[in-house]
Amino acid sequence: MSDNTPNAHVKKLLETLSKLRKDIAIIRAELNEHNDRKETLFEEKDKFSKEIKNRISEIRKLKQERDSYTKKVKELKAERKNLNDTLKNNSEELKKALAEKTETLGPKQARINPEKIKKQIEDLEFKIETEGMSFEKEKKVMLTINDLKKQLEGSKEFLEIAGKTRDLRRENRDLRKTANSVHKAVQDNATESQKRHEKILELSNEIDELKKKENEAFTKFMEFKEVFNKSNDNLKEKLVEMNKINDELKKLKIKTKQEVKEKEIKTLEEKGKQVNEKIKSRKKLTTEDLLVYQKTVQDEEINEESPQDEEVKKDSDEKTKPKVEDNNEDEAAAPDKVEEENISQPKAKETEKPEEN
Repeated sequence: MSDNTPNAHVKKLLETLSKLRKDIAIIRAELNEHNDRKETLFEEKDKFSKEIKNRISEIRKLKQERDSYTKKVKELKAERKNLNDTLKNNSEELKKALAEKTETLGPKQARINPEKIKKQIEDLEFKIETEGMSFEKEKKVMLTINDLKKQLEGSKEFLEIAGKTRDLRRENRDLRKTANSVHKAVQDNATESQKRHEKILELSNEIDELKKKENEAFTKFMEFKEVFNKSNDNLKEKLVEMNKINDELKKLKIKTKQEVKEKEIKTLEEKGKQVNEKIKSRKKLTTEDLLVYQKTVQDEEINEESPQDEEVKKDSDEKTKPKVEDNNEDEAAAPDKVEEENISQPKAKETEKPEEN
């Protein structure tokens, strides 16, 4: 195989690797952009979800308050009904008592007012007790009192009925006052219950709108997530391809080093022969010749199998080792550099998959 063929292959691999690195950089940038957009949409969707949750919590609280007011309204309505029923019954009794009162008076007593008679009797009795009267005058007043008492005695049943009607009127008045108070409480509690019911409807409409926005954000989030996943899969493929090229370049580099090593050994052997010729002809050795000679000796020592042979070799080297004159700086040239083909081996980055939400 010629030297140009491996180099051409390596060059092609490096060009492909360079293009892959550029593609990976572009894909990574796209991934970051898609991920940022994806996260923004998820946060937007999450924001709508939290707003929905808050409104649902508020609705639950309002429902409890509304139900409490509604329950109170029912209780008050029942109380108001009982009051109205009692008031209705009392009104019927009052109506009957008034009719009975009219019948008790009769045609003759229709013009008599028992209350007024009773008041007259009390006034006359007070007058007798407080005023100094003659016997004749006091006698006349007593006759008047007795006459009034006779009239009042005839109206006793009437007075009882009158007292009953008076009590019924007072009771009805109190019942109406209580019933009106309960009726107002019914209206107030019903108003509070209605306010909360309307607020619940308002929040329910807001939740419907928020759910639409939440679904839209989630749909967009899933779209960008799909785009993100596709880009991520593409990145994985590129990284796998890049790793394969890196592995192949690594193998070629090992192979090239072996070839260079063999070439170096061959070159050293040839130079060793030249140094040996100089030694045999007892020519002056340069610094480079000396380095070649030392390297050759070291290689030979490594290849020796027996320690005794090594000692014999060492003694022989001491006897045959030439004298080196290094008086001329121009002759002590720097040793030739052994060129080694250097193949750039890129380090494959660890595949990193951005976290998904």
